Amino acid sequence: MTQPDISTWAPPTQPPERRIGRIVFWVLFGLAAAVLVTSITIPIVTIRPYRVPSMSMENAVTPGDEVLVAPGSAVRRGDVVVLHVPVAVSGTDGVFMKRVIGLPGDHVACCSGGHVTVDGKPLDESYLYPGDPPSRITFSVTLGQGQIWVMGDHRKFSLDSQDWGPVSASGVVGRAVLVEYGLSFTALRTPRTFVTDGLAPEDTRSDVYVVLALSAAGSALALLLLTITGITRFMIRQRRSRRALQ
Repeated sequence: MTQPDISTWAPPTQPPERRIGRIVFWVLFGLAAAVLVTSITIPIVTIRPYRVPSMSMENAVTPGDEVLVAPGSAVRRGDVVVLHVPVAVSGTDGVFMKRVIGLPGDHVACCSGGHVTVDGKPLDESYLYPGDPPSRITFSVTLGQGQIWVMGDHRKFSLDSQDWGPVSASGVVGRAVLVEYGLSFTALRTPRTFVTDGLAPEDTRSDVYVVLALSAAGSALALLLLTITGITRFMIRQRRSRRALQ
């Protein structure tokens, strides 16, 4: 009885196009997974959620909205910020969400000509709650080192520098970046009046978070489609293998 010549046997090889297809599939799957993880990790590490309890920032932010806040005290005029104000000043140990009107060294005043002014430049505050005056009080203040002037957009009902006067910039927890509305987000950008008056540069800071949100959604969809494609191709190969054995 002769033995089979095993030296000439070799395992079946896959067609080159199938090997290339698998390589492309797993490369695309890995890229989509990496983009998804990165797009989720960066916001988790760099921003914090904050639930708005009051109406003081209507209509930009309404009670119950969740706002994503980027930590840090580097703010510009027009930014919406979350800040701590000492209990001795505010009467409470909570945090507040307000809009930065003036920075250290600015002269802020109201209401010559019916506008809040910063260094003599009148603000066109289109973000104010409809029907609200620019201020409940008359003021004219030059901010000292480390001081900022903050006001809510709903001026009639906002507890802010109208009541406290200047507050410390060191109390700023972070800048409000995005407002969440269900499954959608709205970026909070510097109001146009601060840009046109030369009080703040064009605001593109929130773009990175918008891009990350779109990237996360796109990569999640890509992973879903790739998974469905992979499962479908696997099932087709299994059926072909079973038919070949029959």
